Amino acid sequence: MREFHEVRQDYHRLMREFNEVRQDYHRLMSEFHVVRQDYHRLMSEFHEVRQDYHILMSEFHEVRQDYHRLMSEFHEVTEDYHTLMSEFHEVRQDYHRLMSEFHVVRLDYHSL
Repeated sequence: MREFHEVRQDYHRLMREFNEVRQDYHRLMSEFHVVRQDYHRLMSEFHEVRQDYHILMSEFHEVRQDYHRLMSEFHEVTEDYHTLMSEFHEVRQDYHRLMSEFHVVRLDYHSL
């Protein structure tokens, strides 16, 4: 009889321990599901951000190409401007020289 009581006590003790372990298991599974949902949500957000990153990098490269093209055009226009300004100064000097000669010739003409 005593053996029966000991076995019965062991059985109840083991059942309590089993119930505690089962509760821990269910609690951990519940936590695992929450963490797994968070993981999937974060992975989804990560993929969206990565796609945005690639879109922005593509746009950046296009803008950078446009910038370099415009800078090249600007340098060409600047060179053209300087060339034209140089030609303008030459023409202006010729004009002033010719006007000076014209005045001399005019004075000579009037003195005749």
